[in-house]
Amino acid sequence: MPYWNRSAGADHVFVASHDFGACFHPMEDVAVADGIPEFLKKSILLQTFGVHGPHVCQEAEHVVIPPHVPPEVALELPEPEKARRDIFAFFRGKMEVHPKNISGRFYSKKVRTELLHHYGRNSKFYLKRKRYDDYRSEMARSLFCLCPLGWAPWSPRLVESVLLGCVPVIIADDIRLPFPSVLRWQDISLQVAEKDVASLETVLDHVVATNLSAIQKNLWDPVKRKALVFNRPLQEGDATWQVLRELEALLDRSQRSRVGSSRRCFIGVVKRLIFRWFTGD
Repeated sequence: MPYWNRSAGADHVFVASHDFGACFHPMEDVAVADGIPEFLKKSILLQTFGVHGPHVCQEAEHVVIPPHVPPEVALELPEPEKARRDIFAFFRGKMEVHPKNISGRFYSKKVRTELLHHYGRNSKFYLKRKRYDDYRSEMARSLFCLCPLGWAPWSPRLVESVLLGCVPVIIADDIRLPFPSVLRWQDISLQVAEKDVASLETVLDHVVATNLSAIQKNLWDPVKRKALVFNRPLQEGDATWQVLRELEALLDRSQRSRVGSSRRCFIGVVKRLIFRWFTGD
């Protein structure tokens, strides 16, 4: 592997869309124990996983990216404040009534179980445990779309909610969201602490009474929406464009550090290749 061996992988880039990025295991404790495979630690990772603070699954140089959602999801939708939204709060997904203890850990840290316990019989909350292919039509009818953690803190629901004009309610402590230099997440979403699930209805009622219309207006900002979508061909300001900006920031940091010239050159090459791939040039 001459191309790999010349830099021990430092001039390679990987997309790691697994629950915990380059830690390839769905359960956090096992992912943490395994860590990032040694051969990946010098490479650049584009990964959907990100948390604030130290975590072994983000020890390699990385960029947090949004999960892929087809761009056509957002087509022909009325603006959020004009849409018929007859569902107050929506969630469809795995919710265990009696969560299993798996190696000392519980799925979703029991957050989804608490949602079901507190709001399963509340008519304002549309909570469903079974799969449904047309679930996005339900999101498009909802004011709030709940985005609780599973094993990992992130899920495609986050991007789907934004594109469908449904206010994302993120229940995942310490989650690190993509492209914060472009997206002011506090303007287009709500974050509720895992310990505050029992107060969720009160929180959402307060938002409805105060600033829901402002959040909905922000959700329809084309700049914010585009930044979460991987278009092909690439469009200025879209998710691929934002990845290139993040790689440029890595290049700038490399130029100010002791990173070798081969690494700096590599980041520049990656940017050019991604640009050519998504523009078709």
